[in-house]
Amino acid sequence: MKRVLLLTCFLLVSHTLIAQCDNTLPVLETFDTNVINVCWDVEDQDGDSYNWMWWEFSSYYGGHKVIASHSQSSITPDNWIISHAIDLSSFSTGDNITLSWKVRGELSYAAHEYYTVYAALGNQTSDFESSAIQRSEYTDEIGGAGVFVTRSIDISDLAGNSAYIAFRHHNTTNQSAINIDELSITTGTLGIDDFNTNPITHYYNRENDVLTLNSANTPIDTIEIYNMLGKHVLSKRSNNSKETINLSTLKDGIYIAHMEIEDKGHTIKFIKY
Repeated sequence: MKRVLLLTCFLLVSHTLIAQCDNTLPVLETFDTNVINVCWDVEDQDGDSYNWMWWEFSSYYGGHKVIASHSQSSITPDNWIISHAIDLSSFSTGDNITLSWKVRGELSYAAHEYYTVYAALGNQTSDFESSAIQRSEYTDEIGGAGVFVTRSIDISDLAGNSAYIAFRHHNTTNQSAINIDELSITTGTLGIDDFNTNPITHYYNRENDVLTLNSANTPIDTIEIYNMLGKHVLSKRSNNSKETINLSTLKDGIYIAHMEIEDKGHTIKFIKY
């Protein structure tokens, strides 16, 4: 797994079996190695022996490395995956702290996957369910039918404490699977928009160093790329709802793409690796 210096906070797993989970800034979780029962704990709440798992897709299917939970063949999951403690004690509630992740229903024709993401001060399911910081949604209703979409939630209220993150796959059946990838917790001035009104999807192809951006409803006007220090590194004008950007001149790391669409700003984070 790559550790990338950025204004993020999450989990790090080394390439060895003796992994270390980094709980302080700055860290990014890309799920490049199996994190189950290493930096993430799983709980099969429904007791059907099916649970979250780490999965690596072949190059034919994009080569994604994700955490996944299944719902096909009449499986009705209630599966939890819970992070180790994240140290936010050096931050105050005035700081902007954002949890972001990529999610999809694995198969486009069976993507009605329901899930909830939580952030809480405790790591028990009761702590998460009683937390005010949570979001529930169907993957296909946010544009994630077979393609990854970036989502985010503000967890600034947990500043000054140790915090935990959980994903729960539940209230769905006879679909396929839910996939989670590229999770981070960030602080900084460039936030991530809520894409409910105009879903923005993106995909980075590591084979040819190309980033693809898709605006579901409206053409993109301009694209500006920044590194995590806020330095402008690339720009492109557009009048299309789909654009590709060659990133071969950039170093590996985390970047921010800021798009202007009908005089409104939309921002996503992506990983070049």
